[in-house]
Amino acid sequence: MKIDEKNKRKHDIILKAVDDYIHTAQPITSGGLNAYFTDISSATLRNELNALESMGYFRQLHTSGGRVPTDLAYREYVNAILENDKLNYKSIKKVLNSYEDRSISLISTLSTLAKRLSRATNYPAVLVQHGLKNLTIVNIQIIPLIKKDALLLIETNAGIIDDNIALDPNIDRDACVEASDYLTKHFKDKTIGYMVDNINDVCLKAGAQMIQFKSLIDSVADALIAVIKTKCDVSNENPTKMLDGISKSEFDDAKNVFEFLEDADNVIDVVKTDTNDLNFTIGGEESKLKGGMMMSAPIVVNGVPIASLALVGPKRIDYANVAAALKFIVSQIDHQKGGND
Repeated sequence: MKIDEKNKRKHDIILKAVDDYIHTAQPITSGGLNAYFTDISSATLRNELNALESMGYFRQLHTSGGRVPTDLAYREYVNAILENDKLNYKSIKKVLNSYEDRSISLISTLSTLAKRLSRATNYPAVLVQHGLKNLTIVNIQIIPLIKKDALLLIETNAGIIDDNIALDPNIDRDACVEASDYLTKHFKDKTIGYMVDNINDVCLKAGAQMIQFKSLIDSVADALIAVIKTKCDVSNENPTKMLDGISKSEFDDAKNVFEFLEDADNVIDVVKTDTNDLNFTIGGEESKLKGGMMMSAPIVVNGVPIASLALVGPKRIDYANVAAALKFIVSQIDHQKGGND
């Protein structure tokens, strides 16, 4: 049964009970709630808790003991937080203090932000790159390095993507400049995905002019294919911190979360990549995220979704802090797209 506006008292009891349980790990009782709902008698609170238990929002640990929230109660609580624009300022300030302008490399910038988010919240942060193929190319440069490799720099509308590529010993600096100019001329204002699909055909049509650069073009194509492949990176800056304050009964849930993070395919399946705002997943018994929760948000630059950033932890976490930190970090990506370290 869903809580609606006619059941505001039940809704308020759920929010306060879950919030209290998150911060104390103590079972929920009518006596404990009576301190917050002074205008409601203990008998009425007991009746409300019994009703909410029958509705699936709480479950009893023992016949005569207190109750703990179910996934349904956590969802009610998190939905209320996400509907509230006044997210926890303390958490935002904490992330602000650890935030620095983005570096020149888009990919390293995203990874760095995931690490900072993990450090600020003490929970594992997950970065899933899935939309780099949709970025628009502005300029392409191939720069020879000392060890006969080359640095591939692709300037896009969201920042620079860089990678080292193999360089044939017979290809000199002038050849790299010529190839860079040719690729920029033909793929400027096109997407990276378009370039991956058409680079060989475009270069073949150039005939002898580009055939001599075949090995270089192949290296560029291989690098681009690697760039647009969906990737999952997990940053866990304080792995033991997630275990702080958890009860014995919650230890298995934390263990399940760590095991879940070890399987990149599972993580990619759970992270939502098709939404425009914060969203969350709470893992039930049959879920890949059994015993845990994930809150995620899309990273959008110049209107292009390029990745998703998520925080993962046990169900009993400080959702307000997590939502505030995640929302702030994601909002900064577009603001800082032109900055440098």
